[in-house]
Amino acid sequence: MTVAMEGGASSRQARLLAKTREKALSEEKAILDWLRTREDYRPNWEYFLELLADRRIETIEARCQRKAIRLLCNQTPLELIWAFGFQPVKIVCGSLAESAYSAREWPALMCPLIKGILTSLELDPDLANGSWVTPTSCDWVVKFWEISQKVKPGSGTVKFLELPHLKQRPESQKRWLEEIKALNLYLAQLKGKKIDRHKLIEAIQALNRAWMAIIELKKARLEGRLSLSWFLAIIGTFFFDRLDRWTSQVESLIEDLTEKRFSGVKVFLAGSPIFFPNFKLPALMEEAGLMVVADDLCSAERIFPGGQVFEDTSEWGLLASLAGRYHQGCLCPTFGDNERRVHNILAQQQEAQILGVVFVVLKGCHPYDLESSTIESTLKDRGLRFLRLETDYATEDRQNLFTRLEAFGHSLAGV
Repeated sequence: MTVAMEGGASSRQARLLAKTREKALSEEKAILDWLRTREDYRPNWEYFLELLADRRIETIEARCQRKAIRLLCNQTPLELIWAFGFQPVKIVCGSLAESAYSAREWPALMCPLIKGILTSLELDPDLANGSWVTPTSCDWVVKFWEISQKVKPGSGTVKFLELPHLKQRPESQKRWLEEIKALNLYLAQLKGKKIDRHKLIEAIQALNRAWMAIIELKKARLEGRLSLSWFLAIIGTFFFDRLDRWTSQVESLIEDLTEKRFSGVKVFLAGSPIFFPNFKLPALMEEAGLMVVADDLCSAERIFPGGQVFEDTSEWGLLASLAGRYHQGCLCPTFGDNERRVHNILAQQQEAQILGVVFVVLKGCHPYDLESSTIESTLKDRGLRFLRLETDYATEDRQNLFTRLEAFGHSLAGV
């Protein structure tokens, strides 16, 4: 009797998981179709949609001809991973269906991104296995590996990077450098050989080239030649192909962006990350007449901390340069000394002529939830309007969000 009951439960679980996969694929197809039918669609941008359509680890490894290193958060030096011949893949999930599947077991106010990734571990067997590098940023990320082992016991290996959360302290900077050195040794063990310093320099230069292409994308968005939705879609494919090929495709895309096609009330977008296929907010902002000309999302402009400058070409010098850039250049809200985040927004008040800030908080994303109140008071003191939106992956709040966004746009425009 017990065996029969267990077998029935297992069968129901399999059916539920299969239905979740079907719903997730339907979500993705709906957004891909929406992008293809937009007036700003270009047939030669299909490359990016194809990358979004198949993000399985097996596919990425075959495409790149490299073993994947699975990443959580943006503090891991990508150049180091490329230099060892691996492919860095940031694991994300913006699927409502996948997040809802995990919601049956985990806390209601758990980060929807983490809930979605836990389901992805079940949907993609190759994802759970392999090597993970996990900086200890927010509490959900810190606990991810522990709870992932309940989903897929004994799968994969993890290298934690203990992130010092007071980045201005010399002790913290020294400690972070030691973590990057330890990562270097970890990757050397995986590869079976020490790092090639010249390969590391090549990787730094390749990422600098990619950063220059992203700067041009940002400029195109600022000038109304590229929409927020396409900006997020393009940046969202960054980890899914070889760096040189992705950069070449972006450079080719930029050549098409010759005409101003968008206008509206200029705003800055901040807060929790936005990942495919959860494009609810970008679509609503565009519909409400808001033109996002700059952002500080870790899924968009902050996907990595910019270009790398170095003088000391020794192995130690290169590692020290990378450690400094990925620590000091990061604007994650988990840092205790993060004044640069506010300064970055205020700088856009002049440079991009923004009139207001839209700050999105995913329910369960506690660092951004806490930070929103302190940022709001500071920005309002400087004359910037501020709209805080709390949401999740569900669609039931679309009308409410649209109404608030539209009213915010009218107030900024003086309507």
